[in-house]
Formats: sequence, C-alpha cells, structure tokens
Amino acid sequence: MRILFLLIAAVLLSASAYSQGNPVLISGIVLDSVTGESLPSATILIEDSYNGTISNVNGRFTLEVNPLQFPLVLQVRYIGYQTERIPVNADTDFPLEITLSKAVTEMQEIVVTDRDPGLSIMETVIARKQIWRGNLNNFRAEAYTRQVLSNDTSIVSISESRSLLYWDREMGPREIQSEARQTSNLSAEQNFSGVRYLPNFYDDNIDIAGYNMVGITHPDALRYYNFSLIETTFIDDFPVYRIEVIPKRERQPLFTGEVFVDGDEFALLEVNLKPNRVVSFPPPVQDFNLAYRQQFSDYGRDFWLPVDVRIEGRVRVGFVGLQFPAIQFRQISILSDYDVNTQIPDSIFADENEFVRADSTLSDSSLVKREMPPVPFTEEEENAYATIDSTSTLEEAFQPSGFLSRLVDDSDEDEERDGGGIFMRLGGVVPSGISFRGRFNRMDGFHAGIGYTREFDVLKNRLKLGSGYSFYSKKWDMMVSLRQQMARAGDTAFLLDAGYENITDTRYESEVYPLFLNSITAAAGARDYFDYYRNEKISMALSVSGLIPDTRFSIGGTRERHQNFEGGVYDYSLFGWHKTRRENVSVTEGRLHAMFAELNVNYESGLQTFSGTNGVRIRGEWSDGILGSDFGYLKAGITGELTIPTFYTRRLFANQLHIFFTGGTATGELPVQRFGAIDGSMTRFTPFGSLRTRIGIPYEGSTHWLINAEHNFRSIPFELLGLWSLADKGWSMILFGGAGSASAGSSTVPGILESDGVHTEAGVSLNSIFGILRIDFAKRLDAPGAFIGLSLPRFF
Repeated sequence: MRILFLLIAAVLLSASAYSQGNPVLISGIVLDSVTGESLPSATILIEDSYNGTISNVNGRFTLEVNPLQFPLVLQVRYIGYQTERIPVNADTDFPLEITLSKAVTEMQEIVVTDRDPGLSIMETVIARKQIWRGNLNNFRAEAYTRQVLSNDTSIVSISESRSLLYWDREMGPREIQSEARQTSNLSAEQNFSGVRYLPNFYDDNIDIAGYNMVGITHPDALRYYNFSLIETTFIDDFPVYRIEVIPKRERQPLFTGEVFVDGDEFALLEVNLKPNRVVSFPPPVQDFNLAYRQQFSDYGRDFWLPVDVRIEGRVRVGFVGLQFPAIQFRQISILSDYDVNTQIPDSIFADENEFVRADSTLSDSSLVKREMPPVPFTEEEENAYATIDSTSTLEEAFQPSGFLSRLVDDSDEDEERDGGGIFMRLGGVVPSGISFRGRFNRMDGFHAGIGYTREFDVLKNRLKLGSGYSFYSKKWDMMVSLRQQMARAGDTAFLLDAGYENITDTRYESEVYPLFLNSITAAAGARDYFDYYRNEKISMALSVSGLIPDTRFSIGGTRERHQNFEGGVYDYSLFGWHKTRRENVSVTEGRLHAMFAELNVNYESGLQTFSGTNGVRIRGEWSDGILGSDFGYLKAGITGELTIPTFYTRRLFANQLHIFFTGGTATGELPVQRFGAIDGSMTRFTPFGSLRTRIGIPYEGSTHWLINAEHNFRSIPFELLGLWSLADKGWSMILFGGAGSASAGSSTVPGILESDGVHTEAGVSLNSIFGILRIDFAKRLDAPGAFIGLSLPRFF
C-alpha cells in the first residue's frame, strides 16, 4: 500500500560547490504596493547571472548566494507590474520587503483582421524558438524540489531534494541528487522528488503521465492548437500578451489553458496549462486531474530557460466495494545557477540511468550541505514536518472504505487480532518451497498433489519434485526435474534440463487455456475441454538463452510411453447440473521416442488477454524406428503474436492491431496425440486466440492453421458518439475476425473434429466493462451461426 501511493504520485508528476565562504541566505516578501497583498510566484533573479527563485503562495522567498557575489542586484518581476531592481550587499538587513507597482502604459491600437492576433504572436514565438533553441546544446543547473502528498483532510508526507540537473540535446536529462530530506514516515528510498522527469514547455514533445503530447511551441503547433489573444498587459514598458490555448483535435492528447508571451522578445514568460480530457486512465482510476505552471527567463542572455515547475494533481482510485481517499499532490521545483553550452564530463552520460544519488558518483568533498528550502514553507507544511512521525503511515492516511476493504487491511493490529489470517498461519507452518496443487477432469476426478522446489545457488541448479493422487482413476502422478546451469557469460546462459514424469497428460495442447481454468469450469458443470491419456516420460534438453536478447534455443529428446485410461468417464460435477460427459478419445498406444529443436523469441503461451506482445516460437520434432519408437513422423509448427500500434500513438494506450497465428504440418504417420489443435470457445469463455463460434472442443488435424486478428479502438468510438461517460469509465470497442482450418488428411480418427474447410468469423467486443469484463458478439461467415461470449478485458 505504501509503495502504491508513492508510485502513483511519482508517475503522475511524472548543487554545485561554492569556491569560498559560507552561503548567505537572502530572504524577503513581495507585495502589491497599493493593496499590500502578497504576490505568489513572483520571479526573483540575480542580475548578470543564471541564478534565481520564486516566491511562495504567501509571497515569501529565500535565495542562497555566495558572499563573493556581493554587491548584487535583485530583479523582481511579476506580470502586470513594474520590475523592481533591489541592490543587496553584505550589510543589507533581511528579510526584505519589496513592493511592486502595477504597470500603467497606454495600449497601442490593435488592427482587427479575420485572423486572431494570438495565432500570429505564437507563430513568431515558435519561429524565434527555432533560432535560439538550435544553438542550445547542453546545460547544467542546480535544482530544488519539494513534493507534498495529501489526503482529503491534511498533508500526509513531504519530501525534498537538491540536485544537479544535466541536459544534453542528444542524451537527454541526467540528475545527480546531492541532498534529500523527507518526513519521518518515509524512508530515503521512498523519496521520489526530482526534476529529471519534469516537463519543459519549450520542448516540441512533452511526456505527461505516459502520454506523448504535442507542445505549444512545436513547429506544427498551429495544426493542433488555436491560440486566442485574451488581453495585453505589461511588465515595465513592454507588452505581455495573455493568450488562450485551445486544442483543435478532440481525440489527441493536448494542452488547454493560457500562456503569457513577452511582446518585446516574443518568448514564453509563463504557461498555465493542464491536459485535456483525453489524458485519463481506465478503472480503477475514477478521477484524474493535473495542472502545470512554469515560468521562463532569459536572464539577460540568449536562451529562455525554465525558472520553475509547479504541479498540482488529484487522483481517486476505487471500484465497487473498495474506495480509497483522494490522493492529492503538489510539487514545486526551482532551477537556477545555469551553466549553458558548457563542458559536461563524459562520466555523467556514461550510465544510462537518468537518476543517481551523489554519494555513488561524487566524493564527499565535492558536496556542500546547504540550508533548505529556497522556497519557504507554508504554515501548514511547517506543522506537517513538526507533527508527522514514523507512526503516521500512508496506510492509515489512505485507509480504504467499502465491504472489500478488509481484504487490503494488513495492519499489525489486525494481524495480531486475527492471528495473521489463514495464509499467514500456513506460511509459518509450511516450509519454504512447498506448494499444493489440485485439478479436476472427467478421467481422474479430483486430484490433489504437493510440490517442492529448491534452488541451490552454489551448484547453480534447481530441483523440482511433485506427487499427487487422483481419487476417481486411483492413479498417482509423479514428477522430478533438474535444471543445471552449465555456463554463463553476461546475459547468456547455457542450461541443461532433465526430468522424469508419470502423469495424466492432455491429448492436445492449448495456446490460450490453462489447465486450472478447465478444472474450474469442468468441476462447475461445463464441458471438459480436453482429452486425456497416461504418459510416462523421460526428457533431456540443452538450451542457450540470452545470446540474442529475449531469445532461447533448445535441442533435446524424449522417451515416452503412452497408455489409454481403463474404465469409464467420471460423470460428476459439484452442482450436478452438467450434461452427460462425452467419451474420452483414445490415443495410439506405444512407445514414442523423439528428437526436437525449438527457437523461442519472446513468446509465452497462455491467456493472451491483458496485453499484446511481439514474439514467435518455432518447433520441429522427429520420431522414427531408428530411435526405438513405434511411430515415424516429422512434424513442424509455428506460433506467434504481433502487436502493432495504429492510431493515436501519442496516447498512453494507442489504438492497436493484435494478430495471433499458429500452424503446423507433418509427414509420416502422426499419432492422434500429436495432432495440432485450433482452440474454440470454452463454454461461454472466448479469449483472443480462439475461434469464438467453434463451441466446446477444438478443431484438430495433422495439418492446421489459424489467424486471429483484432483491432482495439479504445474509447475512440464512444468519444466520436459523444458518449464521454462511457469513455471516461474506460469502455472501449474491439473489432475482430478469425480464419482457421484443420485436417487429418487420409487418417480417420473417431471423436476428433476437423474443420471441413476454412472456418471464418467476425465480430465486435465491448471491452473493459466495469473494468473487469469483455463481451464478444461473433458471427460465423462460412456457415450459419452466431455466438455471445465473455472474456477478460484487453487492458494494454
């Protein structure tokens, strides 16, 4: 729970040494000269330097300077006011009280045309940016960051950091944290405050919470935004244009808000922006809001650089039966003391990590412990630092409510009262490595087993043992396997796997249905999806992984003895509402000795539902009398999945095309237990990778192929229809289709189902209903037939 809330805050937000002397702290307050009201976020800069800060919400500021800089001049700037220049020397008394007067200048006449002046102003801003930004190669800056996490009633935690920020045009950002501090309910590892991930609104493209946004100064910004001049104000004698930012495209992640433009230099002075409604998250996120403010200054030089970043956000998480308090966060970051187009040591970018702590990269003598903070605390923040202790946990601050809240209540008090729960009690009794297994099918009935896994680090191997008993067939399963690491070099490993098992095996393999799922549905009364036989097997394989990233190559052999079950089918279910169980298709009994080779590139079979991948598995198998086998055949097969982003790729979850394919063929006399299979729907469960209108059992054959494709349009159809309530809840629409064929050739095997040509289908899915459900509507195209099924939603 603690890590959950810290990570949410961190994801959504997505010090150089002085040469001599102790730093001097300049402090003060910025006020309106007439009303006496404080001016928050006023910019305070040291003239002829890249150093400065801003005032807090009460108008107060602090600024550390080297005493060797005295005398100096503070330039205090606020939009709509005359800039004040305040001389400061070693004898100046602090805190300063600085009053600013509103700028009063006659406005020049505006020529009205059919084109909004805001467009022309921003066009000039973008053009000038291309010139000076083209000459900005790198910079180094000092940064201070403060993150404040709150619930609905009070501050929950505060974290701070000082760091050195390095930025390079080609390499991007690197941050070296030199100091960190946090309230005592956080550990140092839970302090995520920093600046490396913060947006610079002068960038062309800006990443916000996983969305890739077109920036307001992107060369093509006028294609994505309307800019409307709201008013003209002044700083000193120069106009400042206040311009409204309006997205042109409703379904692209873009910004909305306003910007202030220096009318003399045609540069951004300040932005006040938030993402449009497209930037959202599916359930269980129920509410998501972010707002950004950022100021820029050229410090009297050639480049407009960020002075600060201010973020405010709110997230609410929950679903039926479980509601968490709103997570509210504020962050302020100050950047100063820039060194532009400087020589940056190669060691800074040698590590690909964007963030390191200073004690791992710099010697202690290079660090300077400095007073915190440069932006004074508010009274509420000071009280929080004084009152929050290690007992003020985030778990308590964000305690959920609802009838499911007990499931996530892991407090020490409840563990003591309830004895830690059944799983905690079992964990104290059952030795490490022990696991319990169970299954149900119509040949074995109920099966219960136990497993043991042990890894020996010294010997670089892993041992697995298992045994279980089936109460209807009265047969024992026994398993033992050993994996030995033969050699390792970097990410490349050579492994030897050997094993023995005497088990109930499935006659065909499924790419989408795990056995535990079939056990649940069959025990509840649904049709048993698989056929079974007894297999006594010895296997050995040598594999190499990591020689090429995400790739494993294996070669090996098996010696198997296949037998049919004796006796009838177990015609039973837990609730007694099943139909008569179908007969079990017999296998061709005998000895099957085979050699195989397999290449696997990032592919893993299973429920291909939650997210798409890119991977492929190619396998070949040869059996012959030369090996002592009763069977002679050569079999080859391929299975894989492709995920291709299509539209709206700047969104966190782009529209995607998912393609699943499988196929195989064989020569010789292939036994039925080596036939390939095309998955159909398991009762009303219809996952991706199956032919949804093939109900109950799969198609089988010595030759088979399947192509299954679906395009996830996300929430776009609902947005086009104006059904934003459904889009905001994460509902999406998927179009799918599939085609497959399976044939046994000249072989005739009672009980198996061939496709009798090419089976084709198409349909539509409503995805992520209530965040937990997907409804599939499928229509068979090559023959009459329709089907409605349920499956797990496609999230990613």
